[in-house]
Amino acid sequence: MNNQEDKPELVFADLSVGRTFKALEYPVTPELVQDFIETVGDRHPLYEEGFAPPGLAAIYARLSYLQEYAMPSGGVLAKQAIEYQNPIKIGDILKVQAKVMESYEDEKKRKRVTFLIEAQDQKGMPVSTTRLYAIWPK
Repeated sequence: MNNQEDKPELVFADLSVGRTFKALEYPVTPELVQDFIETVGDRHPLYEEGFAPPGLAAIYARLSYLQEYAMPSGGVLAKQAIEYQNPIKIGDILKVQAKVMESYEDEKKRKRVTFLIEAQDQKGMPVSTTRLYAIWPK
């Protein structure tokens, strides 16, 4: 499955509490850091010393559960909270993994899902934790 259209949709019925998705791994390259800095406009002096922006791990939070699935249209990102634990350095290999923490219908019959998405470096040191709250479309 090479593109989004070839992937099955990730539907609400597939999001049971406790489901853990395959970890997404990617290298923190100078090009990735530069692209992030240019896009966000964050030009901290530490980035010139080999450190990467802490938000770099969090931007892959959503992709961590959509590697093998397509997102159904109509969903809403209701809230996102990010905690940063340790610095990221250029050359690190980050591993980002999502787990379903809550999955329920609210009083208005909206399908609600909460993901806990943890990122760590190649040594297993935590770099960020993202809690992503979504209203699921299907």
